[in-house]
Amino acid sequence: MRVLLLHPKLRRYIQPKLPPLGILSVASFLEKIGHKVRVVDLNVYPEEFNDNLLEKIDIVGVTATTPLIKEAWHLLNIIKKKNLPVIFGGPHSSALPEESLKKGVDLVVRGEGEQTMAEILAKWPKKGAILGVSYLKDGKAIHAPPRPLIKDIDTLPFPAFHLLENLEEYTTPQPVITEPMRTLTMVTSRGCPYGCNYCYKGVFGKTWRAHSPEYVVNLWEYIYKKFNVKMVGVQDDTFNLDYQRVEKICQLLKTRNIKTYWTTAQGMRADRIDKALLSKMKEVGFIRTGFGIESGSPEMIKIIGKQLNLDRVKEAIDACKELGIESIGYFMIGNYGENKETMEKTIKMACKFDPDVAHFTIAVPLPGAPLFEIVKREGKFLIDDWDLYGYTRGSCFFEISDLKKELVEKMWRRAYRRFYLRPKILLRFFQKKSTWLNLPKFFRASLAYLGIMKN
Repeated sequence: MRVLLLHPKLRRYIQPKLPPLGILSVASFLEKIGHKVRVVDLNVYPEEFNDNLLEKIDIVGVTATTPLIKEAWHLLNIIKKKNLPVIFGGPHSSALPEESLKKGVDLVVRGEGEQTMAEILAKWPKKGAILGVSYLKDGKAIHAPPRPLIKDIDTLPFPAFHLLENLEEYTTPQPVITEPMRTLTMVTSRGCPYGCNYCYKGVFGKTWRAHSPEYVVNLWEYIYKKFNVKMVGVQDDTFNLDYQRVEKICQLLKTRNIKTYWTTAQGMRADRIDKALLSKMKEVGFIRTGFGIESGSPEMIKIIGKQLNLDRVKEAIDACKELGIESIGYFMIGNYGENKETMEKTIKMACKFDPDVAHFTIAVPLPGAPLFEIVKREGKFLIDDWDLYGYTRGSCFFEISDLKKELVEKMWRRAYRRFYLRPKILLRFFQKKSTWLNLPKFFRASLAYLGIMKN
């Protein structure tokens, strides 16, 4: 079949342009079994989505996170005018399949998409007896049993980067703090065994499944040589869950003389890293990592379900400083169970631990996450527009008990002011070449973070 896979355009936020790895993986899987696939990332190639393209397609797949779902529905309305079947996938539809089915979607893929999409195409137009799908029958939503997770993800072909026409359009994962260079991202593992209340695991699940070091470095070498990549962004949720695997990846990168910069800005577990491993990573081009810290309150760490020793976080950040690796600290304000004291502890700890960059976000109750259910049961949602469900707005999404919007937003603004208006932080940023290269972007972001310019 002739398949079109779409990634909607993000209109309400300024975000780096990253390759749509989810649909690229589905695309390569479908190509391998003989389907003709087109991928259109509307963040980069909006002009490619047109009537002429749709006339050459048999079926359309659309992926969407929560901030993209309304744009996905807009695409649905356009596609349906051509009488084409439309399949939705991704985190939002996996969490709330009936919502999109009622909008006119023919089928929703819940969870991992590769095997389910292949079976859908093989059996189309039949919808029954396919694991991991939801559809309407006589106006009633039918939810098939979930499809088991792919046990050996090494069986998956490399993402179909060759279907992206102009890779120059894709940026580094942190364009404000990095000089522009040819960059691609990759995911080397799926799933996360931890139980953080703000995270939805309905796509990749709780079972951590990793590509072998050989697979990872084969992919790395492929994009390095084929696409002349200078920077690799590893986008795993928990890249370093297996210490020995990371060691082996570093060893193979060195043996094969693959010379790229690389980052794990999506995050690493600070309690599963040490100076010895960071040193080996730096030897093969590692320049930046993120640590999901969330709170400076041990009580909140327990409530969130983070399972993190904060002392190990300080050790990890200090090790990065000693080795010249940039560190990003991810902190969360206004989660369930918070009060002014716990939020103040987070701000103080961020300043004490002193990562190179600190991101403070207000807790977002994403559909399907435990926090969403807690708010639905015990609190009040303040925002009902899915377009606004992103981590960069500085808006409070819910109130529970004594945790009120005014306090949360006030503490969020205070966090940015307290961290970034310290003299040594200002000096650090303005000594960086990348700050001057991206000064307009940096200035705009700074104003928003400091509460001078709203959203």
